[in-house]
Amino acid sequence: MFQFSYKKCFKAGLLAGGMLMLGTACKKEVPEELFPASLTIVNGVNDNTSFVTVYFGNSQPKFYGRLTYIGSGNSYDYATDKMDQPVTLFRNHDTLQPNKPFLKTSLKLEPGGIFTHFVYGSPTQVKQKTVKETLPSRSLNDSVANLRIINLFENRPIDVVQLEPVPGTMVTNLAYEQLSDFIKVPVNSSVNNFRFEVKDHATGVTLTTLSEINIYPGSTTPSTQWLFKARTMLVTGTWTTEGVFSARAKSIGHF
Repeated sequence: MFQFSYKKCFKAGLLAGGMLMLGTACKKEVPEELFPASLTIVNGVNDNTSFVTVYFGNSQPKFYGRLTYIGSGNSYDYATDKMDQPVTLFRNHDTLQPNKPFLKTSLKLEPGGIFTHFVYGSPTQVKQKTVKETLPSRSLNDSVANLRIINLFENRPIDVVQLEPVPGTMVTNLAYEQLSDFIKVPVNSSVNNFRFEVKDHATGVTLTTLSEINIYPGSTTPSTQWLFKARTMLVTGTWTTEGVFSARAKSIGHF
């Protein structure tokens, strides 16, 4: 009887010890969860003929031609687990002065956060603005896009009017460097185009027009860039006097 009880206890001890070791081993093997930050770099520099290339390392890049290309008014999406993310920009592949980048900075990010970093101003006096995003939720029952406007038209407030699909004022007296709230724009099969007019607030002069296609010509195929999406209209340019200005409007998507 004693021998039988001893064996049962011994087996129970072995089982408990094995389960403890297994649990400890499994715990060690579980990888640490990573929640990378989403970072969008936007090229809003007023020189509309140039482009920038971006490098996300700390050292000097070895091959400038392989860097990510961001054209004027365009953006680049990047995911990173670095919460102190270095960003170095070179303008027009300027390899003649590789040690003098167009912009060199480090962005403070957060795990799982969504960030947009606007680079703007003149090529000789570059500026930057980082926005921590709270993007509108998507609803399959709501046929709209969410559009906001950022005014990077140097030192002038602007108005933006929607011409298509629904005529009306989007924003008025939007100050330089200000970012509007997201505004719903109807998107359905009856909407062929999106058209927006940008005006100088003080004079009412039309600065530029943004036009984009919803239904591709000769088809019933809609663009996937607008429906249910969040987008930002980027207004850039410079003003000298009335009638003497350079302006441009483009839109980028947040996906």
